[in-house]
Amino acid sequence: MFDDLMAKIDARPENFGAMRDASAHAKIEGPCGDTVEVWLRIDGGKIRKASFMTDGCAHSAMCCGTAVRMTEGMLPEAAEEISQEEILAAVGPVPEDHQHCALLAANTIKKALENYSRLPTKRSLKQKLNHFFKSKTPEKNHV
Repeated sequence: MFDDLMAKIDARPENFGAMRDASAHAKIEGPCGDTVEVWLRIDGGKIRKASFMTDGCAHSAMCCGTAVRMTEGMLPEAAEEISQEEILAAVGPVPEDHQHCALLAANTIKKALENYSRLPTKRSLKQKLNHFFKSKTPEKNHV
């Protein structure tokens, strides 16, 4: 039974890896030395896709994989509230000395969303063209 659990933990999840067209990204190194990166694609006000990478242990990969899957379909504001306890409940039994992996996953998601909220708002092509043509229109001198 333990071997089955470890095989499941060691299996690379489908959401493992960098995302090219991500809207949000963060990288955090935990106190244990594990590094976690999270990518989120936000479209239409919701998280549509999420992925992660970690150089940490199997428990770190399992917690991160579960955490990013939890965010998919959520509003960013709701995803910011994902807690260590919620991740641990979704993952299943994690040894006490590895429960910090869930906290690292939650904190990295929060950091990615903080970084996203700091980005300048994107303007549509129409807005960009209107701004461009307004700035190129010569001002009339009124005498």
